[in-house]
Amino acid sequence: MKVSIIIPTFREWHLLSSCLEAINQQNFPANSFEVIVVNNDPKSEIPEKFFVESNVKIFTEGKPGSYAARNLGLSKAKGKFIAFTDSDCIPDKNWLNEGIALLENGYDLVGGKMKFFKPVGGDHKAFLFESRFSFRQDRNVLVNKQSITANLFVKRSVFDQVGNFDENLMSGGDYEWTKRATDAGHSIAYGEKALVLHPSRRDFQALINKKKRTAGGMYYSFFEGFSLVRKLGFTIWILRPPITIFKFSGLSFTEKVSLFQARWYLEWVGVKEMISLHLGKKSARRE
Repeated sequence: MKVSIIIPTFREWHLLSSCLEAINQQNFPANSFEVIVVNNDPKSEIPEKFFVESNVKIFTEGKPGSYAARNLGLSKAKGKFIAFTDSDCIPDKNWLNEGIALLENGYDLVGGKMKFFKPVGGDHKAFLFESRFSFRQDRNVLVNKQSITANLFVKRSVFDQVGNFDENLMSGGDYEWTKRATDAGHSIAYGEKALVLHPSRRDFQALINKKKRTAGGMYYSFFEGFSLVRKLGFTIWILRPPITIFKFSGLSFTEKVSLFQARWYLEWVGVKEMISLHLGKKSARRE
């Protein structure tokens, strides 16, 4: 088997169906790839009449967290190359071709381009926010040498050398793992043409939930180990007013004000979440 596509899912069977349909339409030989879906909620059963192609296998991982699910997928994968996406994503028809071509040309990892679309009934403010601030893959890959797992290609040999994802993280494990891999000397490319579409959150409350989850990932990835002085400095830095938003082009003044309020409010939400984790008042969120 040439490629193993790993997709974790958590109560998103309706979205997963669209993702699998897009994968079925890839301009890539169907007999050259397998799809491994990992259900991360044992209580969420496969719906009746849920159609899957013959090269799709579904497994269940009871341990909470998408990184535990991805690790189970890795244990089942037979491919020389591993491709990751998420169950709410829609890969472009040339996604596999473009990503695998970069691996075959010598790169060890590829972080592909992400583009948001507004789902039916979705909130414009949430779409505007995510379009401007979420999944900055070009910067993630080219500057930070990291990538998200919503669009990531990896040679299987890299996992053999670096190890699997950190299952203790509810968020940020993709950044942690890809940084671990590139720090170990493995090369990473930005796949401009390896495109994956991602729906924006439907409303602002969903962005708040996401911020709490990612703040938990930040806390356990690095903030927890900071000294008190460094924690204070980081907090002051993260809470600075995002006035550069008013320099954004292509937005009305009203949209800029809306983005400013949203961005600043969410940073306060994230800091509050990390303080609660620091004080031991709660555990990291997974939703």
